[in-house]
Amino acid sequence: MSPGDDAIDTVPADATGIAAYGDAIVAELAAVDVADTLDAAPAAALVARLRDLHSAMRAVLPARARPRAGLFARLTGRDVVDQHEAETLGARMGVLLIEADRAAAALRADIAAHRARLAASTPALHRLDQAAAALRETIADDDAHHDLRLRRAQHLDTVRATHALSARQLQLIAEQHEAVLAHYRNVRDVLLPLWRQRAAGEQAAQGAAHAVTAADIEADVAHELDAMTATLARRAPDRADRPKETDT
Repeated sequence: MSPGDDAIDTVPADATGIAAYGDAIVAELAAVDVADTLDAAPAAALVARLRDLHSAMRAVLPARARPRAGLFARLTGRDVVDQHEAETLGARMGVLLIEADRAAAALRADIAAHRARLAASTPALHRLDQAAAALRETIADDDAHHDLRLRRAQHLDTVRATHALSARQLQLIAEQHEAVLAHYRNVRDVLLPLWRQRAAGEQAAQGAAHAVTAADIEADVAHELDAMTATLARRAPDRADRPKETDT
C-alpha cells in the first residue's frame, strides 16, 4: 500500500503476510504523529506576553484608577517594587505589543501544523479501518490462520483507535487555541485602541469620568486574560491516558 492511496492490498494467504498486513498504513500514521503537536507552550507564551501588556496598561493609568495595594504589600515594600516594575513595563508598551504579536503569529503557525497533521492522518485512518474489515472478511472456520487474522484485525483496530483519539484531542486543542487567539484579537484590535483613546483623554483633561472608563477597559482586558487562562486549563488527557498500541 502506498501512502495517500485509497485502495488497500488484498489480504495475503500466508502467516507472514497476514502478520504484517497493514504495516505500511501503521508506518504512515506513525510518520504523521498527530500527538506530536499536543503542546500548550505557544498558547501559554501568548497569554504571558498579554499579561505583560496588561501590566503596562495598568501602569499608565492615573494612580487613583489603579487597584490599591494591600496592607501586607505596603508593609513589606512589595508595592514599591511592583510599581517600579509596572512603570518599566509602561515605558515598553510598544515593544510588548510587538512581542505579543509575535507570540500570536507563532500560535497561528502551531494551529496550522495541527490542522495539517489532522488532514494527513484522516485518509490513513480510513484505510486502516478498511484493512481490519478486509481481514475479518477473509476469516473462515476451516482457515488454518483463523486466529492470526482475528488478532491482526484486533491489533489494527487498536492502532486506529489510538490515533483516532489523538486526532480528536488535537481537534479540541486546535479549537481551544483558536479561542485564545480570538480573545487576543479582541484585546489587540478593540480594547487596546479604545483604552489608548481614553488614556490620552485622561492625561489631557484629568476627568474622573475618563479615568473610570479607562479603568473599565483595563478590567475588560483582565477578563479576556482570565478567559484565555480558563480555556487553556481545559486540556485533553495526557498520552498516558490514551489506549496503548498492543502487539499482535
